[in-house]
Amino acid sequence: MEKIIYKTIDNIELNGILEQNGSDTCIIMCHGIRAGKEENGNFTKLAKVLNQNKIDSFRFDFRGHGENKSKFDIVTIEGEIIDLETTIENVSKRGYKNIILLGASFGGGIIPLINFNKYSNIKGLILWYPCLVYNKTDLFCEENIKETLEKGFFETKSLRTGKTYIFTKELMMQTTKYKPYEALINNLLPKLFIHGNKDKNVYYESVEKCANDSINSKLIIIENGTHGFYDNENHFKFVLQETLEYIKTIINNFKK
Repeated sequence: MEKIIYKTIDNIELNGILEQNGSDTCIIMCHGIRAGKEENGNFTKLAKVLNQNKIDSFRFDFRGHGENKSKFDIVTIEGEIIDLETTIENVSKRGYKNIILLGASFGGGIIPLINFNKYSNIKGLILWYPCLVYNKTDLFCEENIKETLEKGFFETKSLRTGKTYIFTKELMMQTTKYKPYEALINNLLPKLFIHGNKDKNVYYESVEKCANDSINSKLIIIENGTHGFYDNENHFKFVLQETLEYIKTIINNFKK
C-alpha cells in the first residue's frame, strides 16, 4: 500500500492510496459526496478483494473530503471532474495500460462527465448506486434547489456521521446544468450498474432506465437493497462478488 499526494491544475492537493500487485490494470474508485476515499468502508473492502485477486486499485479523496485540506464549501461538479481527470492522468503515468473506473453515488455521476477522448486506456465503468439524474435524489431535489435559491446555500446533516454540511449555491446550480445520464447512455464502454430497489437517496428507477437506455450495459438490482448496502452484509458481499466477476470479464476481453 502506497499513499500518494498530488495536485490538480487548480492547485488542489489530493490524497490517494495505491494497492499494487504488479498488474497492468488499475481500478480507480470514486467516492460519494460527504464520504471519502474509503466510501464508508465499502472501498476498503473492495480494495482488499481486488488485492487478493492480484488486481491493482487506487482510491482517493475528492476535494473537500477525507484527508483533503480544502474545505467542503469548494466542492462542485466541475471541481470533481478536474479531480478525477487529474487522478486518471497520475495513475496512467505509472504505466497502467488498462483502467476501470468505479464510482459510488455522487462519484458515479462524475465519471460520465469526464473527457473520455483523452484516455484510450479506460476499458470499463462500474457504477454502484450512482447519482445520474440529480433531481431524482434526496439531496438535489427541486425543493432543495428552491431553498438554495432563497437562502443562497443548502444545509444538510449526514445520518451516518451526524456531521453538518453546507452545499453552496454553485454546487446546487451545477446539478441543473450537468446531465450524467445523457452522457452515459451514449458511452460505448462496457458498463455495470448495481443498485438497490429500496434506495431512498438515489431513486433506483432513474438508474434502471439509464442502464436500459445505455449501450453495452449490465444491470443488477439488489432486492430490498438500500443506499450503500450498509444495513445488509450479504447484499454487499454479493455486490463485491459481482463487481469482481465483471472486472475479470473486462480484463479477459481486452486480453483477447
